[in-house]
Amino acid sequence: MAKGARAPYDALMLTRLLFALAAFAFSVLAPRAGLAADPVCAIERPVMFGGLDWDSNAFATELARIVLERGYGCETDVLPGSTLPLITGLGQGDIDVIMEVWRDNVTEPWNEALEAGTVVSLGTNFPDAIQGWYVPRYVIEGDAERGIEATAPGLHAVSDLKEHWQLFRDPEEPTKGRFYNCILGWSCEEQSTRKLKGYGLDRFYTNFRPGTGAALAAAIASAYQRGEPIVAYYWGPTWLLGAFDLVKLDEPDYSPEAWDAFNADPEHNPPVAFPTVEVIIGANAAFVDKSPDIAAFLRRYETTGQMVSEALAFMQKNEGTTARDAAFNFIETRDDVWRQWVSPDVATRITGEQEEVEKSFPVTLEFPVEQWVNHAMESFVMAYGDAFQTASNVLLRVIVALESLLKTMPWWLVVLIVAGIAFHASRRPLLPVALAATLFLIGLLGLWNLAVQTLALMIVSVFFSVLIGLPAGIAMSANDIARRIMLPVLDAMQTLPSFVYLIPALMLFGLGKVPALFATVIYATPPLIRLVDLGLRTVDRALVEVAADLGANPRRQLLDIKLPLALPNIMAGVNQTTMMALSMVVIASMIGARGLGEEVLLGIQRLDIGRGLVAGVAIVALAIVFDRITQAYGGTRDRLPPR
Repeated sequence: MAKGARAPYDALMLTRLLFALAAFAFSVLAPRAGLAADPVCAIERPVMFGGLDWDSNAFATELARIVLERGYGCETDVLPGSTLPLITGLGQGDIDVIMEVWRDNVTEPWNEALEAGTVVSLGTNFPDAIQGWYVPRYVIEGDAERGIEATAPGLHAVSDLKEHWQLFRDPEEPTKGRFYNCILGWSCEEQSTRKLKGYGLDRFYTNFRPGTGAALAAAIASAYQRGEPIVAYYWGPTWLLGAFDLVKLDEPDYSPEAWDAFNADPEHNPPVAFPTVEVIIGANAAFVDKSPDIAAFLRRYETTGQMVSEALAFMQKNEGTTARDAAFNFIETRDDVWRQWVSPDVATRITGEQEEVEKSFPVTLEFPVEQWVNHAMESFVMAYGDAFQTASNVLLRVIVALESLLKTMPWWLVVLIVAGIAFHASRRPLLPVALAATLFLIGLLGLWNLAVQTLALMIVSVFFSVLIGLPAGIAMSANDIARRIMLPVLDAMQTLPSFVYLIPALMLFGLGKVPALFATVIYATPPLIRLVDLGLRTVDRALVEVAADLGANPRRQLLDIKLPLALPNIMAGVNQTTMMALSMVVIASMIGARGLGEEVLLGIQRLDIGRGLVAGVAIVALAIVFDRITQAYGGTRDRLPPR
C-alpha cells in the first residue's frame, strides 16, 4: 500500500521537474516579450567609416555607428583622413561608408569612382548645405557689447571688397588684402580662385590657401575672438557658423546654367553665388552588395542642415561633449526623425540607456584639464592677442625681407654663394660642384621660387634655434641643477606631436609663416641644446685647468678652450636642428606657410603622385645641401693635412 501510494507522488514530482526545465529553457533561449532577437550583422568584420576632419561628418558618422552597433549588432570603426584619400579608399574597399560626400567639391574623383562602379550613392544626408564668403557681423554693424565700431558699414556684397581691401591687409604682402580661400586642393578652392579673378579682386587680394579645415577654422576663430576683420570662404552646417555671428556676402543669384558657364569658361562668363549643395552618403559597391539591410538603412537616413546645426550647437554649448554624445542626444530628442530610418524591431534595440564608456581608472578622480586649458587659452588670446600679433608682424617682416632678397638675386648668384660656402667649409672642390648641381636640379624641376620660400623660412628658423639653443646648452653644461630642470622639458618638446605646437601658434599668430616659425623652433631646438651640453661636458678637464692656471677667467675658458673643442658636437647639433626644421615644411604648409611643403600637400589632397614626388625630390635636394655644409663645418676642416 505504501509502495503504491508513492507512485502518484513520484509522477507529480517528475512533472514539476520537467515543467521547471522547460520554463528555464524558454527564459534563456527565447526572446523576451516585446524585444526582437539579438541581431546578427551582415558582415563579420567591423564596418569602416571615413572620418573626415569636420564636425558635421563626425556627428553623422557617430549617429550611423550607434544605429549599426545597437540595431544591427555590427562592430564599427573610423579611419580618419582628408576627402580625396578617403574617397580613393572608398573605391578600393578600405572604407565602407562616408557619411558626407560633397560632390560639387570632389567632382572628378567621385565621378571617376562612380563610373568605374566601385562606389555608389546611398542618397542624401542633408540637401541644404551652404557655402560662400563670410565676414564677421561686427565689421559691418559693429558690436557695442565688445566695444567694436563698424569699420566697413557699406560692405554687403563680394563686389564691395575692392573698396575695403586695406581693412583686410595681408601682413605678408601689405599692398593687398588677404582672402582666406577654401581648403587647398578642394574644388571650392579652385572655384573661389576663379571668382577672385572674375570679380577683379585678384589685383586687391592675395589668394591665401589654408592647408586644412582645422587651420581655416582656427584663423577665423582667432580673428573673431580678437575682434579683428577677416574675409574667408566657409561652409555650413558647421559649429563655427553656429558659434560666431558671420555674414555671408551677397553675390549674383545662382542658376545652374550661369554656374556651369562660369566654371567652363571663367574668362568670358561672370561669377555667380555658390549653389546650395546636396551632400550625399557614399558607400563601397561591394559592401552594399554584401549588406543590403545596412544599405537600406543608409538609403533612408536623411537630415537637414538645421538638424545638424542643432547637434553641433549642442556640442558647442556643452563643454567636454563629443560627437557621440551629440548623436545620443539626437536619438533621445528626435525619435520622430530616426525611427523612420529603421524597422520597429531595430528601433527597439537602439533605444535605452546610453552606454557607459568602460574605464579602468575611476571617473571621479578625473579632472577636466582640457576645459581649463581651453578657457585659459581663450582668455589669453583675448587679453594678449594684439601684443602677439605685433610681435608676429616683426618676425614676419624679417622672413619676408629675406625671402624678397633671395628672390631678387639671380638664381646663379644664389648657387655660387652656396658653392662658396661649401668650399669654405670643406676646402675641397668636389663638394661645391655637387651642391651647385643639386640646387640647379631644383630649378630644372620648376620649383625655384617655392624652394626660396622654404629656404627663407628655414634660415630664420635655424637662426632662432641657434640663438636659443646655444646659450641654453651652455647653461646646462655649467649648472647641474639647470640640467635636471631642462632635461624633462627637452624630453617633452621632442615627444609631443608637432601638431600640438600648431594649436596655440594658430590662435596667437594666425595662419602663415610666423606660426610655422614658432612650431619649427620648438620642434628643432632640443637636439642642439643636448649636443651643445654633451660637447662642453666632454672637453678634457685638464685643458680647462691649465687655462685657469694661466689666468684665464671662465669667459675666456669658454670662448678659447671649451667651444672650439666642442665644435664638432655643436655643428652636429646645428645639423640635426636644420634637418628637423626641414622636416617641418610639409606640416607648416598645413597652416599656410607655402613653399615646397604646399606642393607636397597639394599632391596628397589631389592624389597627384607626380606633383608630390617632384616636390619631395626638391626637399631632399635642400636637405642634402644643408646636411653636407653643416657636416663639413663640424669636422672636415680639422682633418685637412698640414701644409
